[in-house]
Amino acid sequence: MTTYKEIFGKYVKNYSSDPTADAEGQIWYNTTSGTFKTNVNLFGVWAAGANMATARNPDGVGIQTATVVFGGNSPTLSPTHSNLTEEYDGSTWSPGGNMNVGRRQMVAFGTQTAAVGAAGYTNTPSPSFPMATEEYDGSTWTIGNNVNSPPTDILAGAGTGTLTAGLAFGGYVITATRSYDGTNWTAVNSMNTGRGYLAGAGTQTASLAFGGNSGGPETMTNTESWNGTSWTSVNSLNTGRRNVGGAGIQTAALAFGGVAAPGVTAATESWNGTSWTTTPATMATARGSLAGTGSQTLALGAGGYTSAPGSSNATEEYTDPSFSTKTITTS
Repeated sequence: MTTYKEIFGKYVKNYSSDPTADAEGQIWYNTTSGTFKTNVNLFGVWAAGANMATARNPDGVGIQTATVVFGGNSPTLSPTHSNLTEEYDGSTWSPGGNMNVGRRQMVAFGTQTAAVGAAGYTNTPSPSFPMATEEYDGSTWTIGNNVNSPPTDILAGAGTGTLTAGLAFGGYVITATRSYDGTNWTAVNSMNTGRGYLAGAGTQTASLAFGGNSGGPETMTNTESWNGTSWTSVNSLNTGRRNVGGAGIQTAALAFGGVAAPGVTAATESWNGTSWTTTPATMATARGSLAGTGSQTLALGAGGYTSAPGSSNATEEYTDPSFSTKTITTS
């Protein structure tokens, strides 16, 4: 009888019971069942979480079971640009301390108890581009140093990292990148493609930037990778989108929702460090400008707008079961 090694040139390990899945495509022989088995990668699913108290399109940071969302706007709010903060514990939303400046389209990074919201736009009480940085300790927002940028530059940029080691990149038709040490902002090397309304994933020294637009109605597929010093253009999203939600790290990210011609989308794409894959998982509520937090396997999407001028308070949780064990057959 021809063996697996004779066909593929590799030995297969024998187990009396199936091992814990640790890699897609791993093959072994189960001596108890007398069958070859393998790990198959499964895509995740979206499920409804508790609704936010206030429908709006906020910014947010954290993990699936400890997220904080803040700011945003909605035509049903008065004033239209909010300073509200809400915290999610994996099952319910609770009010947090109000921001000092109500605004939307901020750069956001950090955790639920150590968050940063900076720059953005407000029309309350009059249209302006506040450059203030605010830091959240889990209960109170404190104003820090302004972002070192012309007023409109950082509107709708993206952020990654922590309160003491953050990164802000992109913005309305710009390529600028800035690092944050918990006190001061420092200009570092720029992105290759200027854009705003993009999403980010990762840390101050290893980030991914994806989607966005360059000032018009178009949507972009561009993806760039940051190594702590410079940006490199990498494989593009399958679907161009702006105002997109993002979660994860540089080598394992998730893109979901956003605005994709001709309107808002519920589509999800998964990044494996090399390329994007459109997954079968779609959000129940298609929307853009939602807060995206968490990891590639445990993500959260909250709020956003569904169609002008409507805003959503819906929360959805993404869970990826990772691998499933399958028996290899000849069929």
